[in-house]
Amino acid sequence: MATTKSAKVSRRKSDSDEHYEYIVPAVDRAARILTMLRYKGRGMTIAEVAEATGWHKSSVHKLLVTLSHHGLLDRNELTKQYTLGLALIGLGQYVLDNLDFSFTAKSLLKDLSDYSGETANFAVLRGNQMVIIESVESRGDLRVVPPIGTVNSLTTKSNGKAILAFLPESQVVRIIEAEGLQAFTKNSITDLEAFLKDLAAIRKRGYAVDLEEFREGINAISAPVFNSSRQVVGTLSLVAPAFRMTKDKISDFGRKCSETAEQLSAMIRESI
Repeated sequence: MATTKSAKVSRRKSDSDEHYEYIVPAVDRAARILTMLRYKGRGMTIAEVAEATGWHKSSVHKLLVTLSHHGLLDRNELTKQYTLGLALIGLGQYVLDNLDFSFTAKSLLKDLSDYSGETANFAVLRGNQMVIIESVESRGDLRVVPPIGTVNSLTTKSNGKAILAFLPESQVVRIIEAEGLQAFTKNSITDLEAFLKDLAAIRKRGYAVDLEEFREGINAISAPVFNSSRQVVGTLSLVAPAFRMTKDKISDFGRKCSETAEQLSAMIRESI
């Protein structure tokens, strides 16, 4: 399900009616630069940033210099490229350390990983994205370990599907219209009706399944975590090589994932 760049922009404006009018353009541009460099995975020159954004070089230069001044960007004097700065490490670690339920999830993730023998992770909902904030690695020699800080769209992985299944359908459709349903593998669900049916099945059984939908050779299971208002706020997941997380294990692991996610939900409710 494809979307154009212009469609994404118009959708954003209509969805953020209560905040959009207060966005400061210079700060918004600075944040966009940081996000772009994160996804590019390499340094960029002033000219490259200007070309990618369509902004004037002088404006880009001022933004890059300001971000560098605060340690949010580093500049390579030889290549003239800017990369994400070391100051971001401290900021990110502070956020992780101060999340209300990150520490609580750690012990439950260990239990989940011990039970399955696979990597367990905890991701939280931030806007229309999932961010992995805690993880316990598999004991196996061959393992799948998504790094802490990994960010994905709600429409791309099992953790996103586990969130979407418990949001109002009208909101789900708006998110899909904005993000699209991309074909990562031959198993990816790219049809809206089929995707909505999958979400209905997730609600019924209590967990989402990804059978090589995002990456070939990798399977995953995710169960939703709820806050005290029964709003879905995150997921507990198991991820493993497909040859080890076989279909005959999905039901057992899914049940365990759901039980553990409900434990975390209860602990969050009791902490309020």
